[in-house]
Amino acid sequence: MYRLFLIIFLLIVLSFLLRQMFRGFRSPNRDIRGKSTDGADRQEELDEMIEDPVCHTFVPKRIAVIEEVGGREYCFCSKECAVTFQREHPL
Repeated sequence: MYRLFLIIFLLIVLSFLLRQMFRGFRSPNRDIRGKSTDGADRQEELDEMIEDPVCHTFVPKRIAVIEEVGGREYCFCSKECAVTFQREHPL
């Protein structure tokens, strides 16, 4: 009985590893001009590293705190940095 559970567990682990391995070989769908059609450009944009203007820490844009100050968009690593920036740069 234990052998059966062990074999099933190993097959599940093996299938998971194979799926992960073959996911890396897939290329994104591209149109004739070479532009991505599956949202990869949007994902790349969100993974772009943005520098916080207050503490100069680099954070991915997808987790950055985005505030508009004086009609311009700024990205911060935390809400505290956003508040500090707004205090230092009043309108």
